[in-house]
Amino acid sequence: MMRSMIYACAALFAFGAAFYYYQDVTRMTETVSKLRLVTEEGAVIGAGTEIDEAFLDTNVVSQIVPAALADEFRWALDDTPANRMNLVGQAFTRDVPGGTFLDRTLFFENPEGAFARRIREGHRAFSIPVESDRAVENFIEPGSRVDVMGTFEQPAGGLEARHLLRNVEVMAVGTFASRGEYARAEAPGYNSVTLQAPSDTVSAFVAESALALGDLVLVLRNPCEGATDCVGGAAGEALR
Repeated sequence: MMRSMIYACAALFAFGAAFYYYQDVTRMTETVSKLRLVTEEGAVIGAGTEIDEAFLDTNVVSQIVPAALADEFRWALDDTPANRMNLVGQAFTRDVPGGTFLDRTLFFENPEGAFARRIREGHRAFSIPVESDRAVENFIEPGSRVDVMGTFEQPAGGLEARHLLRNVEVMAVGTFASRGEYARAEAPGYNSVTLQAPSDTVSAFVAESALALGDLVLVLRNPCEGATDCVGGAAGEALR
């Protein structure tokens, strides 16, 4: 009887040792996937670069990391469909060298600074109130090119429509500053847009728009109009 108990205890001990060994080996061989920029000597992604699907395909790779080191890399973004989707529309807040692991501070820290860096030299960003039904509804999005028009009273009587701005860039629609954010919001309502234009043009616009009667109207432009290298079809070409 005693010998049987000893054998049983020995068997249990061996089983326990084997189980813990298996757990340890499994833990050492498990891996996690992290998002990393493609390693290319001398490559640098400039501040303000916006991520789209093409950028993800060509510049972002999945880096395998041993699970045992997961805690040391917990700051890096996991390679998951949700993280890839959420990166679309984000912009780098600083210059980032190739090979860098992606983490939230590259995109989500100090978003005001990243937005301000999108303003071109000599330009100024400004917001104007506008109702969506007077701004081509949800066809206007960050990056669109628009004209701004107003209605004015003529000295001899009557009204006239007048261009206040031509071919200016929409930087934000409401609080959405990227196409990715705007698309994920699924046709959000808005009551303002933020544009950028040369400083002198903005000054003249502020003075002249104060004399306009009623609300201003945003007129959407074809982005290919006047362009020689536009991708996606000639101006006026319909979708098929």
